[in-house]
Amino acid sequence: MLFLTIAVVTLLFTVGKSVLRRRAVRRQAEAGLRHAALLDRPAVAEQFGLVPNGGLVLGHTTLDDSARAALDAAGHGDWRPAAGYVEAAGRDWDERYDRIELLVSLAGRDDAWLNAWRLERPESSDAAAIQTAALVHAGWRIRGGGYSNTVTDEMAQGFRAKLAEARATGAEAVRLAPADDPSPFLSQLALARGQNWTNDEFRALWAEVFARAPQHWDGHWQAMQYWCRKWHGSHELMHAFVDGAIAAAPAGSLLTLYRLDAYTEQYDDAATRTGPELRAAVDALLADLAVARPDHPKAAAARGWAVRFLVGQGRYPEALAQLRALGPVIPRPFLDGEDGPDEFVALRGTVVAALGGAR
Repeated sequence: MLFLTIAVVTLLFTVGKSVLRRRAVRRQAEAGLRHAALLDRPAVAEQFGLVPNGGLVLGHTTLDDSARAALDAAGHGDWRPAAGYVEAAGRDWDERYDRIELLVSLAGRDDAWLNAWRLERPESSDAAAIQTAALVHAGWRIRGGGYSNTVTDEMAQGFRAKLAEARATGAEAVRLAPADDPSPFLSQLALARGQNWTNDEFRALWAEVFARAPQHWDGHWQAMQYWCRKWHGSHELMHAFVDGAIAAAPAGSLLTLYRLDAYTEQYDDAATRTGPELRAAVDALLADLAVARPDHPKAAAARGWAVRFLVGQGRYPEALAQLRALGPVIPRPFLDGEDGPDEFVALRGTVVAALGGAR
C-alpha cells in the first residue's frame, strides 16, 4: 500500500476528466497495473534505479510548520498567524498564491477567522483576495459540477449571487493592494469563467496579471482554462494563448508543460498520440527541464506530465530517466482524482516491463 502524507484539499472549477476513463489510456493503465507488481520487488526497483511501490508518497502534500501554525490558529478563530503566513511570501507571487489558496480551502470549511480578519483589518488586500476566491469556491459548491441541465433555478441563483459578491470583493481587493501585487487579479480569473466575462474583459484582466507576474504558474492555467473550448474560447484560441505564453517566457520557465495540458483539453487520447506536433511538445518540455533550475517548484509536475506522454509515445528510456529524477514523489498530474496515483504506478510498471523487467 502506498504511504500517503497529508492531503491538501484542492477545489476545481471545471468538470474533472480522469485520464483512466479515456479508452486508450485505460487499456494502457490496465496493462501497466499487471506489471506494477514488478516494482514491489526491491531487486527490480534497484535494477532500474526506482523506488519500490511501497516507498512512494504523494508530492506537495506536506505542510511546513508555519503553514500548520496558520491553519491551526485560524481553525481556532485567530487570523493573525494566517496573515503573517501570507505576508512572509513577500514578492514571490507563485508562493503567495499557493499560500492564499491553502487558506481559501480552509475558509470553505470555516470562515469565522476570515470574517474576523476582514472586520478587524478592513484595509487588508490579502484578506479581501482570500475572500474573493472563497466566494467563488462557495458559488461553485452551490452550483455543483454537473451540466447545466442538472442545475436547479435555486442552485443557479445561489451561484450567481456568490459570484456577484466575489466581483465586488475582488474590486475592493484591487483598490487595497499595492500596485505591484497580482494577487487580487489572480483571485478573479476563475470568477471571470463563472460569470462569462467577454473575451475583451478577460484580456484586460489578464493584462493586469501579466504586467505584475508574467510567468505566474497557476495564473497561466486559469487563463488557459478560460480560453479552452468548453469555456469561452476554442482550440485555436487556447493554443494561441499557450504558444504566446511560452514564447514570452525564458528558457527553464517550464510553461512548456501547458502545451501538453492544452492538447489534453483538445484530445481525449492526447497522451497516447504519436503525431509530430505531440512529440515536439514533449521534446520542448524536456528541453525546458534540462535548463530549469534544480529547485524549480514545478519541476516535479513537469516531469509527471513528461512521463505520461513519453510512455504513451513508447519512449520508455526517456520516461525512466524522468521517473528516476522524481524519486519517491507521485507528482501532478497524478494527484487529481482517485485514479491518479494508480495511473502513476501503472505507468511505472509499463516502463519497467517494456525495458525488460518482466524477464
